Parts: sequence; structure tokens; C-alpha cells
Amino acid sequence: VSVVDELGIPVKFVGIGEGLEDLQPFDAEEFVNAIFS
Repeated sequence: VSVVDELGIPVKFVGIGEGLEDLQPFDAEEFVNAIFS
């Protein structure tokens, strides 16, 4: 993730929609599993 590399800021949340209620805590393992499933 370039934000982490460039700024040293960890990813805390991931958006799965357009609203604030669509923010979920970021889980790297879950994210990778979703990409490959």
C-alpha cells in the first residue's frame, strides 16, 4: 500500500461503500483473502 510506504501512516479503515457507515476496520489477511476468492 503506497500510503504506508510514502507517508508511514498505517491503514486503519477500508471503505466498502460510499457512506461513513461503510467504513470497516482494516484487516490485511481478510483483505487479501477477499481479493483471491
